[in-house]
Amino acid sequence: MGYIYETNVIDWDKANAYINYSRIKRILDETEDDNNVAAVITIEEAEYVLKNQITPTPFTSPEDTLFGIGDFISNYAGNLYEAHRVTRIINEFRNFNIVAIEYTGPNGNTYIRLSGHPGVRAYLNATRYLADNPRILYMGVGTQGMGAVSAGATRFAIVFSLAYRVVELIFKEEYTLVDFFVNVTMDMAKLAVATQVTTLVTGSIVTGALTAGVSVIAVAVGVFVVGALIAYALYKLDDEYGISEAIIKALKSHRPPKPETPYHPDQFFTLLGRYSRG
Repeated sequence: MGYIYETNVIDWDKANAYINYSRIKRILDETEDDNNVAAVITIEEAEYVLKNQITPTPFTSPEDTLFGIGDFISNYAGNLYEAHRVTRIINEFRNFNIVAIEYTGPNGNTYIRLSGHPGVRAYLNATRYLADNPRILYMGVGTQGMGAVSAGATRFAIVFSLAYRVVELIFKEEYTLVDFFVNVTMDMAKLAVATQVTTLVTGSIVTGALTAGVSVIAVAVGVFVVGALIAYALYKLDDEYGISEAIIKALKSHRPPKPETPYHPDQFFTLLGRYSRG
Protein backbone atom coordinates (compact mmCIF):
# COMPACT_ATOMS: atom_id res chain seq x y z
CA MET A 1 0.00 0.00 0.00
CA GLY A 2 1.48 3.28 -1.02
CA TYR A 3 1.23 6.62 0.69
CA ILE A 4 0.64 9.97 -0.99
CA TYR A 5 2.33 12.93 0.62
CA GLU A 6 1.09 16.42 -0.11
CA THR A 7 3.95 18.80 -0.73
CA ASN A 8 3.60 22.57 -0.49
CA VAL A 9 6.07 25.10 -1.80
CA ILE A 10 7.03 27.42 1.06
CA ASP A 11 7.96 30.97 0.20
CA TRP A 12 10.51 31.69 2.92
CA ASP A 13 10.81 35.37 2.00
CA LYS A 14 7.09 35.91 2.59
CA ALA A 15 7.23 33.83 5.77
CA ASN A 16 10.06 35.94 7.19
CA ALA A 17 8.29 39.14 6.15
CA TYR A 18 5.16 37.99 8.00
CA ILE A 19 7.18 37.22 11.14
CA ASN A 20 8.78 40.67 11.09
CA TYR A 21 5.41 42.29 10.44
CA SER A 22 3.88 40.44 13.39
CA ARG A 23 6.65 41.69 15.67
CA ILE A 24 6.23 45.30 14.53
CA LYS A 25 2.44 45.09 14.85
CA ARG A 26 2.74 43.70 18.40
CA ILE A 27 4.99 46.61 19.39
CA LEU A 28 2.56 49.13 17.92
CA ASP A 29 -0.44 47.50 19.64
CA GLU A 30 1.27 47.36 23.03
CA THR A 31 2.41 51.01 22.90
CA GLU A 32 -0.10 53.61 24.11
CA ASP A 33 1.74 56.69 22.83
CA ASP A 34 2.03 56.19 19.05
CA ASN A 35 3.90 59.48 18.59
CA ASN A 36 6.94 58.17 20.48
CA VAL A 37 7.28 54.85 18.65
CA ALA A 38 10.41 54.45 16.54
CA ALA A 39 11.56 51.40 14.61
CA VAL A 40 14.51 50.77 12.32
CA ILE A 41 13.19 48.67 9.44
CA THR A 42 13.97 48.20 5.78
CA ILE A 43 11.98 49.73 2.92
CA GLU A 44 10.59 46.30 2.03
CA GLU A 45 9.41 45.75 5.62
CA ALA A 46 7.80 49.19 5.69
CA GLU A 47 5.90 48.45 2.46
CA TYR A 48 4.79 45.08 3.85
CA VAL A 49 3.48 46.72 7.05
CA LEU A 50 1.60 49.41 5.13
CA LYS A 51 0.09 46.89 2.69
CA ASN A 52 -1.21 44.68 5.50
CA GLN A 53 -2.67 47.43 7.66
CA ILE A 54 -6.48 47.48 7.60
CA THR A 55 -7.26 51.01 6.43
CA PRO A 56 -9.98 52.60 4.26
CA THR A 57 -7.34 53.37 1.61
CA PRO A 58 -4.91 50.44 1.38
CA PHE A 59 -1.30 51.30 0.59
CA THR A 60 0.14 50.32 -2.77
CA SER A 61 3.71 50.89 -3.85
CA PRO A 62 4.41 52.96 -6.99
CA GLU A 63 5.66 49.82 -8.71
CA ASP A 64 2.45 47.90 -7.99
CA THR A 65 0.37 50.86 -9.14
CA LEU A 66 2.31 51.18 -12.38
CA PHE A 67 2.11 47.49 -13.23
CA GLY A 68 -1.55 47.41 -12.24
CA ILE A 69 -2.26 50.10 -14.81
CA GLY A 70 -0.15 48.22 -17.35
CA ASP A 71 -2.08 44.98 -16.76
CA PHE A 72 -5.35 46.81 -17.31
CA ILE A 73 -4.17 48.53 -20.49
CA SER A 74 -2.73 45.32 -21.94
CA ASN A 75 -6.25 43.90 -22.08
CA TYR A 76 -7.36 46.81 -24.28
CA ALA A 77 -4.37 47.10 -26.62
CA GLY A 78 -6.48 46.12 -29.64
CA ASN A 79 -9.18 48.57 -28.60
CA LEU A 80 -6.61 51.37 -28.43
CA TYR A 81 -5.69 50.63 -32.02
CA GLU A 82 -9.39 50.66 -32.93
CA ALA A 83 -9.84 53.99 -31.11
CA HIS A 84 -7.21 55.51 -33.38
CA ARG A 85 -9.27 54.40 -36.40
CA VAL A 86 -12.43 55.93 -34.94
CA THR A 87 -10.54 59.19 -34.45
CA ARG A 88 -9.43 59.15 -38.09
CA ILE A 89 -13.01 58.65 -39.29
CA ILE A 90 -14.40 61.42 -37.09
CA ASN A 91 -11.70 63.86 -38.23
CA GLU A 92 -12.27 62.90 -41.88
CA PHE A 93 -16.07 63.10 -42.11
CA ARG A 94 -17.00 65.47 -39.25
CA ASN A 95 -20.69 64.86 -39.93
CA PHE A 96 -23.04 62.13 -38.70
CA ASN A 97 -25.16 62.48 -41.84
CA ILE A 98 -22.48 61.06 -44.16
CA VAL A 99 -23.23 57.42 -44.99
CA ALA A 100 -21.38 54.65 -46.80
CA ILE A 101 -23.18 52.15 -49.02
CA GLU A 102 -21.51 48.96 -50.20
CA TYR A 103 -22.78 47.44 -53.45
CA THR A 104 -21.72 45.20 -56.31
CA GLY A 105 -21.25 46.83 -59.71
CA PRO A 106 -22.15 45.43 -63.15
CA ASN A 107 -18.59 44.17 -63.58
CA GLY A 108 -18.80 42.13 -60.37
CA ASN A 109 -16.55 44.41 -58.33
CA THR A 110 -17.60 45.62 -54.89
CA TYR A 111 -17.74 49.38 -54.42
CA ILE A 112 -18.17 51.82 -51.52
CA ARG A 113 -20.24 54.93 -52.27
CA LEU A 114 -19.85 57.87 -49.87
CA SER A 115 -22.42 60.61 -49.51
CA GLY A 116 -21.68 64.29 -48.89
CA HIS A 117 -19.30 66.64 -50.66
CA PRO A 118 -15.96 64.91 -51.39
CA GLY A 119 -14.19 68.23 -51.83
CA VAL A 120 -14.34 69.00 -48.11
CA ARG A 121 -12.70 65.71 -47.15
CA ALA A 122 -8.93 65.53 -46.87
CA TYR A 123 -8.31 61.82 -47.53
CA LEU A 124 -11.39 60.18 -49.06
CA ASN A 125 -11.95 62.96 -51.60
CA ALA A 126 -14.04 60.92 -54.06
CA THR A 127 -17.62 59.65 -54.07
CA ARG A 128 -16.87 56.03 -54.99
CA TYR A 129 -14.05 53.61 -54.22
CA LEU A 130 -13.36 49.95 -54.75
CA ALA A 131 -13.90 48.02 -51.52
CA ASP A 132 -10.24 46.97 -51.51
CA ASN A 133 -8.86 50.43 -52.24
CA PRO A 134 -5.88 51.18 -49.94
CA ARG A 135 -7.52 54.39 -48.71
CA ILE A 136 -10.73 52.56 -47.81
CA LEU A 137 -8.76 49.81 -46.05
CA TYR A 138 -6.71 52.38 -44.12
CA MET A 139 -9.80 54.20 -42.89
CA GLY A 140 -11.60 50.94 -42.10
CA VAL A 141 -14.74 51.70 -44.12
CA GLY A 142 -16.72 48.75 -45.45
CA THR A 143 -16.53 45.04 -44.74
CA GLN A 144 -13.00 44.61 -46.08
CA GLY A 145 -11.90 47.79 -44.34
CA MET A 146 -13.15 46.45 -41.01
CA GLY A 147 -11.28 43.21 -41.63
CA ALA A 148 -8.05 45.09 -42.34
CA VAL A 149 -8.42 47.15 -39.16
CA SER A 150 -9.18 44.01 -37.13
CA ALA A 151 -6.00 42.34 -38.44
CA GLY A 152 -3.97 45.44 -37.60
CA ALA A 153 -5.45 45.59 -34.09
CA THR A 154 -4.58 41.93 -33.53
CA ARG A 155 -0.96 42.45 -34.59
CA PHE A 156 -0.67 45.54 -32.40
CA ALA A 157 -2.13 43.69 -29.38
CA ILE A 158 0.33 40.80 -29.81
CA VAL A 159 3.34 43.13 -30.02
CA PHE A 160 2.13 45.21 -27.08
CA SER A 161 1.52 42.14 -24.91
CA LEU A 162 4.96 40.65 -25.60
CA ALA A 163 6.72 43.97 -25.00
CA TYR A 164 4.86 44.66 -21.76
CA ARG A 165 5.40 41.15 -20.37
CA VAL A 166 9.13 41.44 -21.13
CA VAL A 167 9.22 44.69 -19.14
CA GLU A 168 7.47 42.89 -16.27
CA LEU A 169 9.97 40.04 -16.45
CA ILE A 170 12.90 42.46 -16.23
CA PHE A 171 11.69 44.92 -13.61
CA LYS A 172 8.93 43.26 -11.57
CA GLU A 173 9.90 41.50 -8.36
CA GLU A 174 8.95 37.84 -7.88
CA TYR A 175 8.04 37.61 -11.57
CA THR A 176 9.39 34.41 -13.09
CA LEU A 177 9.36 32.78 -16.51
CA VAL A 178 6.28 30.85 -15.39
CA ASP A 179 4.41 34.12 -14.84
CA PHE A 180 5.68 35.42 -18.18
CA PHE A 181 4.57 32.46 -20.30
CA VAL A 182 1.22 32.07 -18.52
CA ASN A 183 0.39 35.78 -18.88
CA VAL A 184 1.40 35.83 -22.55
CA THR A 185 -0.65 32.69 -23.21
CA MET A 186 -3.69 34.15 -21.45
CA ASP A 187 -3.30 37.42 -23.36
CA MET A 188 -3.26 35.50 -26.65
CA ALA A 189 -6.26 33.38 -25.59
CA LYS A 190 -8.32 36.42 -24.60
CA LEU A 191 -7.29 38.19 -27.78
CA ALA A 192 -8.36 35.22 -29.92
CA VAL A 193 -11.74 34.96 -28.17
CA ALA A 194 -12.32 38.72 -28.33
CA THR A 195 -11.42 38.82 -32.04
CA GLN A 196 -13.74 35.94 -32.95
CA VAL A 197 -16.68 37.19 -30.89
CA THR A 198 -16.26 40.78 -32.09
CA THR A 199 -16.10 39.62 -35.71
CA LEU A 200 -19.27 37.56 -35.33
CA VAL A 201 -21.18 40.31 -33.53
CA THR A 202 -20.05 43.28 -35.59
CA GLY A 203 -19.95 41.50 -38.96
CA SER A 204 -23.72 41.40 -39.28
CA ILE A 205 -24.00 44.94 -37.89
CA VAL A 206 -21.57 46.35 -40.45
CA THR A 207 -23.16 44.43 -43.33
CA GLY A 208 -26.64 45.66 -42.40
CA ALA A 209 -25.43 49.22 -41.88
CA LEU A 210 -23.70 49.33 -45.26
CA THR A 211 -26.79 47.99 -46.96
CA ALA A 212 -29.17 50.39 -45.24
CA GLY A 213 -26.85 53.38 -45.45
CA VAL A 214 -26.11 54.18 -41.80
CA SER A 215 -23.79 56.96 -40.68
CA VAL A 216 -20.11 56.06 -41.09
CA ILE A 217 -19.22 57.64 -37.73
CA ALA A 218 -22.07 55.83 -35.95
CA VAL A 219 -20.95 52.45 -37.34
CA ALA A 220 -17.32 53.06 -36.33
CA VAL A 221 -18.26 54.12 -32.79
CA GLY A 222 -20.67 51.19 -32.44
CA VAL A 223 -18.05 48.64 -33.48
CA PHE A 224 -15.54 50.19 -31.06
CA VAL A 225 -17.99 50.06 -28.14
CA VAL A 226 -18.88 46.42 -28.83
CA GLY A 227 -15.21 45.45 -28.96
CA ALA A 228 -14.43 47.32 -25.73
CA LEU A 229 -17.35 45.65 -23.92
CA ILE A 230 -16.20 42.19 -25.01
CA ALA A 231 -12.63 42.91 -23.87
CA TYR A 232 -13.95 44.18 -20.53
CA ALA A 233 -16.08 41.06 -20.05
CA LEU A 234 -13.07 38.79 -20.64
CA TYR A 235 -10.94 40.90 -18.28
CA LYS A 236 -13.55 40.70 -15.51
CA LEU A 237 -13.96 36.95 -16.09
CA ASP A 238 -10.25 36.35 -15.59
CA ASP A 239 -10.12 38.74 -12.63
CA GLU A 240 -13.22 37.28 -10.94
CA TYR A 241 -12.22 33.64 -11.17
CA GLY A 242 -8.45 34.17 -11.01
CA ILE A 243 -7.76 31.91 -13.97
CA SER A 244 -4.26 33.25 -14.66
CA GLU A 245 -3.25 33.23 -10.99
CA ALA A 246 -4.56 29.68 -10.53
CA ILE A 247 -2.52 28.41 -13.48
CA ILE A 248 0.62 30.19 -12.24
CA LYS A 249 0.25 28.75 -8.72
CA ALA A 250 -0.40 25.25 -10.07
CA LEU A 251 2.70 25.34 -12.27
CA LYS A 252 4.90 26.74 -9.50
CA SER A 253 3.69 24.10 -7.02
CA HIS A 254 4.83 21.33 -9.39
CA ARG A 255 8.36 22.66 -9.78
CA PRO A 256 11.05 20.29 -8.49
CA PRO A 257 12.46 21.34 -5.10
CA LYS A 258 15.76 23.15 -5.03
CA PRO A 259 18.75 20.97 -4.12
CA GLU A 260 19.92 21.30 -0.54
CA THR A 261 23.00 23.43 0.05
CA PRO A 262 25.98 21.16 0.69
CA TYR A 263 27.51 21.27 4.15
CA HIS A 264 30.53 23.53 4.58
CA PRO A 265 32.97 23.31 7.54
CA ASP A 266 32.52 27.02 8.24
CA GLN A 267 28.97 26.28 9.37
CA PHE A 268 30.34 24.41 12.40
CA PHE A 269 32.38 27.39 13.57
CA THR A 270 29.45 29.74 12.98
CA LEU A 271 27.17 27.64 15.21
CA LEU A 272 29.94 27.26 17.79
CA GLY A 273 30.33 31.03 17.96
CA ARG A 274 26.58 31.52 18.47
CA TYR A 275 26.40 29.03 21.33
CA SER A 276 29.53 30.42 22.99
CA ARG A 277 27.97 33.90 23.09
CA GLY A 278 24.82 32.48 24.67
